[in-house]
Amino acid sequence: MNTALVNPELRAIEFMGDVALFVYLNNERTFIVPLNQFPAIRNLSKEQRMDFEVIDGIYLSFRSIDDIYSIHQLIGID
Repeated sequence: MNTALVNPELRAIEFMGDVALFVYLNNERTFIVPLNQFPAIRNLSKEQRMDFEVIDGIYLSFRSIDDIYSIHQLIGID
């Protein structure tokens, strides 16, 4: 069984202004996440948004805020 299908990992993120976050997974899927669902991320400056860390391929952390987001939270299956 292909583990990328069962346990997707966060490959990259990209912002579309203050409107959306593109979440790219290792299984070639891309999710568009409205930033109004994550006000703490939406309120970050452009520079702060670029200062992030992917932890174990599963979690997304921004250094300017204390929240840590899982892939499941970001794509709405948590």
